Amino acid sequence: MTIMFKICRLFLFTACLVLMSGFIPVIAQEQEDLLDGKVFVGQSREKHKRSVKEDELRFVKGEFYSVGYRKRGFSGGVYKVRAENDRIYFEAETVSPKRGKIKWRGIVHGDSIEVNYHWSKKGWLSNTEKDYSFNGTLKK
Repeated sequence: MTIMFKICRLFLFTACLVLMSGFIPVIAQEQEDLLDGKVFVGQSREKHKRSVKEDELRFVKGEFYSVGYRKRGFSGGVYKVRAENDRIYFEAETVSPKRGKIKWRGIVHGDSIEVNYHWSKKGWLSNTEKDYSFNGTLKK
């Protein structure tokens, strides 16, 4: 095949994908204000561990943060939200200059929240990677 034929084939494939995506009904929508002002209380647990820690997750003025991790030097982070049916999905990243970063992914359904998050820290001799979960309810 000539290079021109490969380029044309790639272009046509991309054009078909773009056209087909216009026909797929869009259920999810970005709606940043769905969680703003909400606070969830609950328990956090490291994967494969029994011990739990109380924590509070807050969505304030477009930023997400964990009260427990804020005490350890993690800043708040901008969060992204999308709603599908009766669930709200969100993602955020919080960072500490000394302790690394945490990537958060969660689902809010009614007054409950389920979150999985991944803490990573790059070290000079080794890297640290840990997975956690948080389950909580809306603070009223």
